[in-house]
Amino acid sequence: MIILPYPKKMEELGGKLKCTAFNTQCDDAEVGALYKDFSDANADCIIKLSKDLALAEEEYKLEVGESGVSIKYSKPVGAYRALTTLRLIISQSENSEIGFIKIHDYPSLKNRGYMLDISRGRIATLDHIKRIVDMMADLKYNQLQLYMESLVYEYKNFPQYLKDVMYLTQAEIKELDKYCADRFISLVPNQNSFGHMGEWTKKEELSHLAITDADGKPSATLNPLKEETLEFIDKIYDGYFDAFSSDIVNIGMDEPNELGLNETKEECDKRGIGAVFTEHLKKVCDLISNKYKKTPMFWDDIVFLHPEQLDNLPKDATLMHWGYEANHRFDRNCSMIKERGLKFYVCPGTSMWQSFTGRTNNSIANMRSAAEAADYYGGEGFLLTEWGDFGHPQMPAMTYFPLAYGAGISWDVPGHISNADLVDLIKGYMDKYIYKTMGDKSLADIVYRMGNYYLLEEYPRANATETSMYMFDHDHIKKSKIEGFRRVYKYMTDIKDELSAVKADSDMMEDIVFSCDLVIFISRLMSGMHDGIEEEKKDIINRYKKLWVKTSYDSGQDIFIKILEKAFEDYTK
Repeated sequence: MIILPYPKKMEELGGKLKCTAFNTQCDDAEVGALYKDFSDANADCIIKLSKDLALAEEEYKLEVGESGVSIKYSKPVGAYRALTTLRLIISQSENSEIGFIKIHDYPSLKNRGYMLDISRGRIATLDHIKRIVDMMADLKYNQLQLYMESLVYEYKNFPQYLKDVMYLTQAEIKELDKYCADRFISLVPNQNSFGHMGEWTKKEELSHLAITDADGKPSATLNPLKEETLEFIDKIYDGYFDAFSSDIVNIGMDEPNELGLNETKEECDKRGIGAVFTEHLKKVCDLISNKYKKTPMFWDDIVFLHPEQLDNLPKDATLMHWGYEANHRFDRNCSMIKERGLKFYVCPGTSMWQSFTGRTNNSIANMRSAAEAADYYGGEGFLLTEWGDFGHPQMPAMTYFPLAYGAGISWDVPGHISNADLVDLIKGYMDKYIYKTMGDKSLADIVYRMGNYYLLEEYPRANATETSMYMFDHDHIKKSKIEGFRRVYKYMTDIKDELSAVKADSDMMEDIVFSCDLVIFISRLMSGMHDGIEEEKKDIINRYKKLWVKTSYDSGQDIFIKILEKAFEDYTK
């Protein structure tokens, strides 16, 4: 039986329920509406829903027996979680017979979220985001964040900057907010307010708000010592929250890399970078709490570079503790956070960015250690992050495996099944419900292995693969690394042969085959196998453009294409 996330308690019993149609019995109109697809008055089977106030909010009990289906819940969301499980059970029935089963289930972590970067080139269309939301709902996620740092939203107070760019409108976000709410997912606003503000600070009239970089130009980091900076942040947030019903907001605050330079050097030398950071953090948190009546959450990387600040952080804010490597010290750091009585999430990554097909083994270990630390140290939640560095070239279909794994490990942290069994369960789920794989070949298993090409490279890279990084860093290619690229080439060409024998959803297959071909192309480029590579480059670029517009706005694709063109020029000289 494929049920993902795996239930806390599940017992498959002897016997089968013969059933061709269902009708629902429920005294709660709101819950009954959730089960509207099971409302056949002439049905031969009953789904009986009843409240049990002893159950927690998302907890449910589901039983299939001789008398039909019995579901117990406390809150509507618990009934909805049971519904997603029931659909899986029914979809695997044969000859209109459902096996007797008893399930008692509830989440390990209260908040289980997914963050999608829409600011580095790829702005997902509303229709595509809704498809992701549908996947998330089936996987029992309850939070979505769309990361914003650039001009990707209809900012009320900055219409002059939106004339020549594409963005999500306030009406679209409102529509998405309701779409999420109908599936018991909270759409949490996520807008940076310190580092990563380069799309704003490059505007001439805003450049004075930036810290000057080492090259004498305005950096992407705001100057926290200027009073106008907080006014500018307030101007961004004014009207921004109108489209969101969530009472929490992610204010960013990560990687203000230029803090301590130029205009801020004297103050940072005197008081310390950590103290200056914390002062700005408190100002923005006070703005969010007092004016907008929302609870702020923020990335905590600067805090752990200056751990003395752990004792000075605002108690009403939530630390978003992120780290993307298999060996990231979630356990140690979450222990330090707990000692101070601070609220926190763990934020592992999909390992998809700067890789094209992911780093599968790394992402699994990273997510698992994050979830275990959150569970042990009382974390508020788990947020799986999908970033879009260097133009967000990774294809959507490649990202769904870590999405599924994140759901499985955050719902069932103690691991009622082994990690190997969980991976196998996810492969089965992906093949049946996401990739729609036909026949005996597992597309999900191939995708899993595509994400491990990095293990064949000469040297491990943090937060990236060598194959990806040498697209962006042309000065460090060395002959000693060519053998690694040739191993990657052989590995991926063998996988390409396997893909040719697989039948699955055509859109998914296009994404996956292209991703394989992209790594093959780059490994050929890096290792000097240049026969016919000019035509191959043209084909890669044409396919990239066509695939891009299937899920994303027709803008931003040029970022990675320019990187690819420059790499091609450098490596074929």
